[in-house]
Amino acid sequence: MSDSPRVVNRPAPESPLLPLEQHDLTEQTYQVLKERILHRQLKPGARVSVDDIAQQLRVSRTPVTAALKRLAIEGLVEIIPRRGTFVSSLTARDVEELFVVRAVIELYAARCILRDGKTDEFLRRIDGPMAKMRQASETDEYTDYPAFMEGDRDFHLALVDLTGNSRLAVVYAELNVHIQVSRAHYLNTVEDAMQALREHEAVIAAFRSRDPQAVEEALELHISNVKDRIVELLSGHGGRL
Repeated sequence: MSDSPRVVNRPAPESPLLPLEQHDLTEQTYQVLKERILHRQLKPGARVSVDDIAQQLRVSRTPVTAALKRLAIEGLVEIIPRRGTFVSSLTARDVEELFVVRAVIELYAARCILRDGKTDEFLRRIDGPMAKMRQASETDEYTDYPAFMEGDRDFHLALVDLTGNSRLAVVYAELNVHIQVSRAHYLNTVEDAMQALREHEAVIAAFRSRDPQAVEEALELHISNVKDRIVELLSGHGGRL
């Protein structure tokens, strides 16, 4: 009989479970509500019921409330004490101001790209977004306007992302959400498909020329044209989205 001590295998103590499921529910709820706002299923001024959303998504009130707080920080909804939560609306003045800030950021980003020799990288980054926009607008009208919006968004996000300034990219992403909302509510009436494509192609051609003035002019024209079309449409709806 051996005198060596017997080895007893004891199970390792259990580690506490992290609340990943709850985090995922909040993120999923946030994404669903954001998509509904962007695709006009929740319209400006509409009241958002926490109980109704929770019932539809089969979740508790907690992730819905957390998602709405996040959307409120982004400015997509407005939480009014003792009244409820409402989808934010935009006025013509809001659109004018948003596009002023957008122009400042994008023109700065363009200068950084040209200065830092990142033009080729930018052109590679926008291949996918441009392909999506072309596919979504094969004729004078859009075949898939939401897809076109996604391509347009990614095109301009790539421009700003290449500055390497993460804080600026965050500011621009939040700003761009509101611009996308203002366009989404008018679908393909916001702009002519071929004109929109021509404006993006002009920006690309300007970058290929490495001409700072040409880049600035092409970007300013594109941004100004989109803004003017939205403001014009808003004026026909009482100046408010």
